[in-house]
Amino acid sequence: MNKVRILGLGTITTGIFIGYYFNRTGIHLLSGMLIGVGIGWLITGRFSSSAKPRGSEVRSE
Repeated sequence: MNKVRILGLGTITTGIFIGYYFNRTGIHLLSGMLIGVGIGWLITGRFSSSAKPRGSEVRSE
């Protein structure tokens, strides 16, 4: 398990904890966003989901 997946699990746990203990609507929005980001990090295991190669695509011959 890499560091991003551990961070995702912690983010999900924090989102659930915040949503359970606070009753304001703005807090529930934050809780949902934390849970959503945490699920994405837990599944992918990386911060960006871009499939573009890094660097220049132009190759010199």
